[in-house]
Amino acid sequence: MTELAQGREDPPPPRWVPAALAFVAGYVDVFTFLALFGLFVAQVTGSFVTAGAELVTHDSGIAGKAAAICAFLLATAVTAGLIGWMRDHGRDALPWMLAFETLLLAIFAGMLLAGPPASVEDWRGIVAGVFGAMAMGAQSVIVRLLMRGIPQTNVMTGNMTQLGVETTALIVAWRRRSRDPADRNNEREFFAVLARLAVVLAIAVGFVFGAAAGAIAYAKAGLVGAPLAVALVGALTVWAVLRNR
Repeated sequence: MTELAQGREDPPPPRWVPAALAFVAGYVDVFTFLALFGLFVAQVTGSFVTAGAELVTHDSGIAGKAAAICAFLLATAVTAGLIGWMRDHGRDALPWMLAFETLLLAIFAGMLLAGPPASVEDWRGIVAGVFGAMAMGAQSVIVRLLMRGIPQTNVMTGNMTQLGVETTALIVAWRRRSRDPADRNNEREFFAVLARLAVVLAIAVGFVFGAAAGAIAYAKAGLVGAPLAVALVGALTVWAVLRNR
């Protein structure tokens, strides 16, 4: 996997693509939290925290949380390996990996539609959580390896940090540009920072809207709303197939 090791750069996607993926991550995270008894599959940090807390509270839900964490890790390794193999064989990995995420989300949604989990120990809920976590693990690697210069779409802690950093950098760049408007370097720096800030802001907003939409969909439609995430990533797969034609 030579190109993977060397960090091959792919063309950056349009800004709406990572924003849409962030929307999906927020949507799925809220769905699993509400339907699967407090499980986080996109923000895995949350599952670490709740699993740790359940060691003290002696809650039997720790099995599902631990399974989701392991599934997330497994999916990241499998996705990275598939991307490396496709690059070594000269294939465009993005459509295939988005299709892979769509498949994982379809299984996740199918398990939820098969019947609402009766409890935190219900095997259907645990399996649904496993595939939801795998989908988000795959998405994390897709963004990391195939979308050059794009922050993570399902880890908002780092994005909030970057949002603050880029806001400060924008103010500094604006002041330099104002002092010496004839300096082209200052102008380029200002617009470069502005572009980075716009990307991370779009991702943060996408996640927030996705989380809100997921909560509303669950409240109004119940588990029937889960396939929306499948449809969104499926549409992104079609975009990835057609983008070079």
